[in-house]
Amino acid sequence: MIKAVILDFYGTVVEESYALLDRVADVFLAHGARARREEIAALWWKEFRLQCDGAHGADFCLQRELYPRTLERMVWQTGAEGLDINAVVKEIIAFAVSSPMFEDARRFLQKCPLPYYILSNIDNAEIEKIVARHGLRPSGIYTSEDAREYKPRKGIFEKGLQRFGLRADEAVYAGDSFRNDYEGARGAGMLSFWLNRRGEMGPDGCRALPDLEALLPALEILRKESEHGDDLS
Repeated sequence: MIKAVILDFYGTVVEESYALLDRVADVFLAHGARARREEIAALWWKEFRLQCDGAHGADFCLQRELYPRTLERMVWQTGAEGLDINAVVKEIIAFAVSSPMFEDARRFLQKCPLPYYILSNIDNAEIEKIVARHGLRPSGIYTSEDAREYKPRKGIFEKGLQRFGLRADEAVYAGDSFRNDYEGARGAGMLSFWLNRRGEMGPDGCRALPDLEALLPALEILRKESEHGDDLS
């Protein structure tokens, strides 16, 4: 029986930092980076993911601590000179607490027939500010800071479920990252949906949604299937 929806936050409920990465690319290029704009954006995702993957348990670090490490590696790899890393970090954090909300997410949250929770790779200080900014009232919030690890590690999902008082078979998870969200939640035994707003290619059989509002009819189908005892795996 599905009792709740658990959502990723950045890229799912509010906008991801794609526009911000244009700004980061501008800064790097202005300081002589030997890379194209799209290469700088791709380098950010690659290096930041590596930092997150290595930060767990005794080696855990907040995202605000991983941002400068990521930027330092990018400076080294692109040859940018004289770049003020602290200033860029401030811009990243400012975006994290002010990112616009997706309209389809707003409509989904208004219509969602189940309690919704947020499980996100983010520091607590940032998520608290932006949730308040948008007037959201989730039934619970769980973060990488709480778990001391980052998605897609199975532990953050398992600990989040425990915090929310839910079993893996009692919640569906939706998020925009195929790796971090869709595969991560599946690895923890949850029924997951990939929010694929950008229309990217995915493997056959994956549960993909064009927007978050499209999860509503899926929830209705799941409700009917659970009433008839159908296998939802």
